[in-house]
Amino acid sequence: MELADRYGTPLYVYDADTLRTNIRAYVDAFFRHRPVRVAYSVKACPLIGVGAVIMRAGLDASVASLGELLAARRAGFPASRMELHGNAKPDDELASALRARVGRVVIDGLHDIERLGQMVQKRTRPQPVWLRVSPGIAVDTHPHLQTGTLDSKFGVPISTGDALAHAREITGTKGLSLVGLHAHLGAEVRDARPYRELARELVAFANEVRAATRAPIAELGMGGGLAVPLRSHDEVVGLADYARALAEPVRKEGGALRGATIFVEPGRGIVGRAAVALYRVVGTKRVEGLRPFVAVDGGMGDNIRPALYGAQYTAAIAGRANAGATEEVAVAGRFCESGDVLIRSVRLPAARTGDVLVIPGVGAYSLAMASNYNQAPRPAVVLLDKGRTRLIRRRERPEDIWRLERR
Repeated sequence: MELADRYGTPLYVYDADTLRTNIRAYVDAFFRHRPVRVAYSVKACPLIGVGAVIMRAGLDASVASLGELLAARRAGFPASRMELHGNAKPDDELASALRARVGRVVIDGLHDIERLGQMVQKRTRPQPVWLRVSPGIAVDTHPHLQTGTLDSKFGVPISTGDALAHAREITGTKGLSLVGLHAHLGAEVRDARPYRELARELVAFANEVRAATRAPIAELGMGGGLAVPLRSHDEVVGLADYARALAEPVRKEGGALRGATIFVEPGRGIVGRAAVALYRVVGTKRVEGLRPFVAVDGGMGDNIRPALYGAQYTAAIAGRANAGATEEVAVAGRFCESGDVLIRSVRLPAARTGDVLVIPGVGAYSLAMASNYNQAPRPAVVLLDKGRTRLIRRRERPEDIWRLERR
């Protein structure tokens, strides 16, 4: 209540201690499987204040655009500790990444090889690159979140022979050094078995590429994508099981790849449970025979995930978390879309106008995809660190929305 009164609503609150705890959990899970590098997937939450906490904990950064690269640099990440991904990188993005001396460029097609090759011809030191491959592995998640199937815009298929052909092209291009392979299965993955299959696929293909091209492949990027529990009954993969699934095939079956560095790229796993959203209840709509709608002053403009792919959350009313839940309600947003429902069903005490509704687990892919739909300003963000709060992004004003427009 105090934070909502002080900073207004909607308000996102990130907790630095939770960020650090999540980072330690990843580092500890992979400790016995070294060498491993953990790279924060900046797209999950590109806020500079959040990134600075993560950078100081020693992680690398995985970026998917020039904007994310610049945000990571402002947060303090050295460009040498970054990997630049993307299936359609514009020329200015590639050129800027090269000028910044980005650590790895992830190649996602012949267009990347051709354009990079032209840009690095005169460099004295070759640019390290990874080749992103499609392993043809489907995972049980929303179709919009699958990235490891053959029918995906990401990655070059292994099974068709295209990935090996791309590897040959890279190794024949002056100024490029193929040092690793990369693959990603998707998001919200709740089973460790596909990760073990992925590791085996990458090991087998890496050894094939090394034999065919003599490329110095010694890095295997396995992506991220683990689901995190947002409700008390959510079942997810334990980090120890996840680490074993990725590392054991490399360490036990890798042959020449046994000592390869494994890269993992958690985003949601670092920030997902590190933030809560605070909203004010505007009113309640009741229709006989149906569950009520509790309407709040935010919604799909600051968190489109429920509307986009059915993300599910829980909620509580601030100051009444221990009160008895008297009714099942839907939490409706303020935006002019029938699909703007943050929570389809949750049990709460009877909500009153002015109550502060708290939704936990909103740290990933909410603010990162926030918009000004209906010309609504985006919310403020505060960081809670060692008992003190600090504003890390002020609330937008209407004039901020129109600052780039002209009549």
